[in-house]
Amino acid sequence: MNGVNYKKAGTYYFIGNIFNKGVAFLTVPIFTRILSSYDYGVINTYNSWVGIIAMIIGFALNIGVRLAFVDYEKKIDDFMATITLFTLGVSVASISVVIGIVKVFNINANILLICMCLLHSFGVAIVTDYIQYLMMQYRYKFRTALMVLPNLISVIVSIGAILFFFKSEPYLGRIIPTTAINLLFGLIVVYLVLRKSHIFCFEYLKYGLAISAPLIVHGIALNILSQSDRIMITSMADASQTGIYSLIYNFSMIATVITTSLEGVWLPWFTHKMKENKPEEINKLAIDYVNVMTYAMVCLILVAPEVVKLLASQDYWEGISIIPPIVLANYVIFAYTLYVNIEHYYKKTVFVTLNTTVAAVTNIVLNFIFIPQYGYIAASYTTLASYVVALIMHARYAKKLENSLYPIKTFLIPCIHFAITCIMFYAFMDKVFIRWGIMIVYFVGMLFKERNKLSEFFS
Repeated sequence: MNGVNYKKAGTYYFIGNIFNKGVAFLTVPIFTRILSSYDYGVINTYNSWVGIIAMIIGFALNIGVRLAFVDYEKKIDDFMATITLFTLGVSVASISVVIGIVKVFNINANILLICMCLLHSFGVAIVTDYIQYLMMQYRYKFRTALMVLPNLISVIVSIGAILFFFKSEPYLGRIIPTTAINLLFGLIVVYLVLRKSHIFCFEYLKYGLAISAPLIVHGIALNILSQSDRIMITSMADASQTGIYSLIYNFSMIATVITTSLEGVWLPWFTHKMKENKPEEINKLAIDYVNVMTYAMVCLILVAPEVVKLLASQDYWEGISIIPPIVLANYVIFAYTLYVNIEHYYKKTVFVTLNTTVAAVTNIVLNFIFIPQYGYIAASYTTLASYVVALIMHARYAKKLENSLYPIKTFLIPCIHFAITCIMFYAFMDKVFIRWGIMIVYFVGMLFKERNKLSEFFS
């Protein structure tokens, strides 16, 4: 750890995530124009299922990878081989069982989409485990490449496929190439892991599953929190509304580029400082971490309407009104993750699962009540409410484990920032120059406030 260049690692992650998200968002104007809102909605619903199934097939073993660096650091390659072989076996068995059930019971289902969903989920699960492995070793160049390339290649191939090969069913032009690319990278990771070790050890599997198995439900609950809105909007309203909601939701995650970038450095550093029992150092840096995210989200809310109009056609503009609750939901995700990391460190994964499940059930219940009446607008507010429930529950339990970490005042001032920003957004939603003027004044003010820390960082 002493030899790690945190700034260099963080810079690589930041540039990689900017590039990755940049590819996604720069191509939004293309996809929203060559796809109908219906096709865009179908694709996002499919991706929601991939997120859920990847968690089931992968048994959330990526969390086990992180903690294996504490207990099995000398045997980490054997541990990786074990969980990779296990995930491969589960995936093959799952595909065989599903195809068998469809054939035997003559179920009227799109077997092609089902198989692609399972193969795609396998690729995502395998790559997710390996990204955790690279993160804990601070192999930031390779990790950045593995984060960027699948998305970049699949976007390029998908555009060509939609324009030239899948004109009658455009959504397949996005789904098939993306599945193929993710499967390819999954198989490459399998090769890289098994090249170092072929060992399958039940001790490692038992360790990984003991930590991660309870998190399968947690992972599903997380996906329900983040993805069930789209599935439920499609089924209870229509796929066109899902397309509008998905565009705004995906756009709001721009600011999480910073979170994802810094988390790659934060998690190993946090784990190291917890082992050294240095909560004061964690709290000191956490304030800067929280502030950076607050500034990014506030600026995003204020400039979002014009960016959305650049990204998508007028069919999607009605979704601009749900930008504040969706952006705030992403901020709450960041906030409660800080407390979840404490629960993970103490291996209290059962409680992680319980807390997240309660929040997910809250989301489903609220969606059933309000989506039929208010459509995707209701989904934006039910999502925010459910994440707040998750934050309260995770923070409450984490405080029992480590009371000194993340005092409530850490988030008090950011809450004031967001309250004022949301008022400004709705008051001046149609006043471009006023909103952008407020954003510029705020941004300059925060730069001045943090001038000493910025000077120290860039020195």
